[in-house]
Amino acid sequence: MPKSVDVEVEGVTVFASPPATTYRYVISLKSEKVNIWLEDRCSKKQWQSGYLTKEDYVTTANIFVDATASDYVSCFKQCLDCSLEDVDEAQRKLTPLRGGKLKLDLSLKIRLLRSARDISYAFELQPIPVERIDILESKLKDQQEELERLRGQVSGVECVFLCAESVSWASSMLAWKPLDSTNFSLNAKSTAIICLLPGLYAVALLVNHLPIASSDGGSIVLQKNKAQIQLALTGASIDSYGRQQYASHQTNALLMCTVQVEKNDQISVKCTGTQAILNTPSYLTVMRIGA
Repeated sequence: MPKSVDVEVEGVTVFASPPATTYRYVISLKSEKVNIWLEDRCSKKQWQSGYLTKEDYVTTANIFVDATASDYVSCFKQCLDCSLEDVDEAQRKLTPLRGGKLKLDLSLKIRLLRSARDISYAFELQPIPVERIDILESKLKDQQEELERLRGQVSGVECVFLCAESVSWASSMLAWKPLDSTNFSLNAKSTAIICLLPGLYAVALLVNHLPIASSDGGSIVLQKNKAQIQLALTGASIDSYGRQQYASHQTNALLMCTVQVEKNDQISVKCTGTQAILNTPSYLTVMRIGA
């Protein structure tokens, strides 16, 4: 029978449903001998089986004919990696013993034609003295793994962003230029931006406008489905000579908010008591920041 190549496999496992303790494991194969190392990721306590020959864990009840030591390592890893709910294929159990020891039980269900066979392996894990530098190294590895996990989440998230421009007004509503986006579209009159992807959005609106010279105030309203989200008041100022005449000058209004949006919700801007400035656009920026 050919000898196995030295290997080392590792991973993270649990022995109960969350929020149970998670364990880091390493299974090492060296010179045909297997060592199983386990670490409590919270307390940083460590245990190991010590290097075992096949005679130490293989019996007539669980032997695989012609299996190499690396084949058994693959079986042990499968038991530690499988879902706790997948009890029909593999199981694992960790039991505390006296003296700080642990008993690790691993079992597999082997199917052949119409029959099934359960095979089990038992290991006694001895506690290992842990130095302070080992604890720091383990914590650093935990942080690196968490960083990789978060990096993977970020890279897999679609960036949903829109910057819309309005250069004309349709009655009292801002009319938007055509959008180059698969996540947003315009209504038939181009006066509302339709959100095609639900989520939590950050919205920023900049309206350049010229208030109507009148004693009546105006407003700029950011709307969702024609309901007010935010409001900015506008108006002309009285002249400095007390003649009750009103002067008006070009200005702008800025509104910012976060809003929960469902699919096909419409964002629009309604303006009263003010007017557009020729050749001066207004802008709406929308960015999805959460589900």
